[in-house]
Formats: sequence, C-alpha cells, structure tokens
Amino acid sequence: MPAPRLAAVAPQQRLSIYRELLRECSYLPPAVRPTIQSLIQTRFHQHRKHDPRAQPHWERAQRVLRTLSAANTGNRKCMEGLISKAFGRTGTRRRQLMSEFVVPQGAQDTKALEALTSGTADATTDASGGKTKEKRAIGNPKNRFFQKWDQPKLLRLLASQRQRQSEARAASHLLGPAIKSTNPSVEVPKENIWGDPPAECVVNAKKARWWRRSADKMQPPLGKGEWELLGRLSRGAQESGEWRVPARRARAGADTAEQQEEESEAAALMRYAAHTAAAVERNRGAKRIARSGQQDVGPYGRSHSGSGLSPRWFRRAYARTWMLTPKMQQDPRTLQYKFTFGDLASLREATPQQRSIFDGVDVNGQPLKKSAS
Repeated sequence: MPAPRLAAVAPQQRLSIYRELLRECSYLPPAVRPTIQSLIQTRFHQHRKHDPRAQPHWERAQRVLRTLSAANTGNRKCMEGLISKAFGRTGTRRRQLMSEFVVPQGAQDTKALEALTSGTADATTDASGGKTKEKRAIGNPKNRFFQKWDQPKLLRLLASQRQRQSEARAASHLLGPAIKSTNPSVEVPKENIWGDPPAECVVNAKKARWWRRSADKMQPPLGKGEWELLGRLSRGAQESGEWRVPARRARAGADTAEQQEEESEAAALMRYAAHTAAAVERNRGAKRIARSGQQDVGPYGRSHSGSGLSPRWFRRAYARTWMLTPKMQQDPRTLQYKFTFGDLASLREATPQQRSIFDGVDVNGQPLKKSAS
C-alpha cells in the first residue's frame, strides 16, 4: 500500500511564516535575539529553493512560532529554553561550541612540537602525542573518535565542573548532571577471563562509551566578552540601555478589542454540531493556550502571566545560566587551562518569622533544657 501523499506547502505560506518568525524574534531580549534569529535565517535559506522535506519543516516552523510567541508573552519555560540555546548550553550552538572546543590547540610537549615542525608527525606521532595511524586502524573506527580530541583539556574541564558541584551542594541540582569520575579508563577491565590484558578494541570501546557520556555533561566555555555580558545581565543590565527587552508593537491593520465581535452562542453550537468536541476544544488545552500567547486563568496557568516576564525573573534566569557557563584561560608559561564559572546564586537571609520556628531547639534540633531558677 503506497504511503499517503501529503499536501504541498505553497511558497506564499513558507514566506508568510518566515516573516512571522522574524517578527517574533524582534521581541526577544537583545542578548538572545541574534543567535535565535541567525539560526532561523540559516535554516530557511538552506531549503529555500529545494526542500524534499517541506511538510515536516512546515510543521516544525509552526511549533517554533508557538514557542517564540509563548516566550514573548510570559511563558517561563519557553523563555528559559531560548536563553539556554542562545548562550550555548543546549541546542545547535552548544554542538558548534563543542566541535570547536575538542580540537587540539597545538603540541603538548617538546617531542610532539619537534615532530610537528620537522614534518614527521604522520610517520611517528601526531601533534597531540597520540598513537600512530597504523595502530589506530585496529578495531572499530567508531570507537576512535576521542583520539582526535584534546583529552587533557577536556579532562580539566570535567575536573573543574566536578569541583564546582562539590563546592555548591545547595545548588548542585542547577549545575547539570553529576560528574562521578574523570578517569576515561574507569570501566576498562584489568584482564580478561584468561588473565591476559584486554584487547585494544575492548579498551577503545570502553573508553569511547565513557567519553560519549561525559561529553553530554560538558559545558563548553564562552568567550570572555560574552561571559562577562552574561554576568552583567544576571545583575540587572537588561533593565536599561541597549539590553532592555523591546516593547511589542501594534500589528498593522489590527482591530481593537472593542471592534472584535465575540462568537455568538448559536455559532458555537453549530461548531459542535459540525465537528467533534475534541476538534472544537483542541485549542483550549492548557498547553495550546500557553503557547498561543493567550492567558490561562486556570489553576495550572500561573507560570504564564500573559503580560511578559518581570526583570526579577530575567535576573534569576540569567544567573542560573551563568552558573553553568565557564570561561577558559591558558597560562602562557605552563600552557595549563583554567576554567572559571559564574557566581553562585546567593541564598536570601531568613526572615524573623522563618527563624521563629527554631526557637527552643539547639543546633541538632533537640529541645533546650530549661535552667532551674
């Protein structure tokens, strides 16, 4: 049985939704807008002339439009996701930062530098001091990807993240997945069932599995300028100046609320008569309301205010992102890397009413003994 044929998307429809996406991008915070807008423009121009997957891309563009609209009208989850994508904590930009970060920066020692300058690196060792190409050809090629990475630099980043998580136990749930080990050979067995050292293919497979899991936990560093900008935003820089969130403009030709007539009761009944209740009430669900820019007055709609997000919320959202974001510095003498993360969010001091619940108990929670008068 042939697959069902999907309706073709007209060029006018693609151009129309592209304009709507760019319009919603213009209302994003200035620190978030360039990355999101550049990604939308790049994806559109890649498939502008020939797109064999026009229908899936059309559906995805509609989902992105609903996400942008919800973020601009006060949906916290959508806006926080866009902030993470803009600063490379998730999404396409994180993959780009990681692909640049894993590339070796140069020779790690004197022997590797001499081999690189003399042109004999291909015959003996590479610039990162790895094994020869003849030895790399053994085993599954898919399990040798980590040999091309700058492993000392990546291990240093993992160690910094692990130390960061141990120092901030109160906010460890905001610092990403827990890093349990920084040893790539932690899962490599010392010997096989015959008492011999494990084969090279087994060692590569175990190490590749460890590197795949660890790479998902890494937070690639940002440049110094962007890292400092994120720190200023966490302290309230978006409340004034060039980083202020733009106000929404009135749509050209849009009618006012007084001019819009509400749907009559008879028309509503006709809709229920012509369609199923599920089709009529599809746009009234909590998720659809939150992602369509409308206000959800139900008990579960408090995360979507309908009138934008407060400056206080933006400061906290930028602060949470800054805690996950490092900057990288290299000592010119020792060539060692140092990673610095954003400041941890300080806990608010307890109010007198909150401290009153501990009256009459000691540090361990035991009742204080009354002194004999």
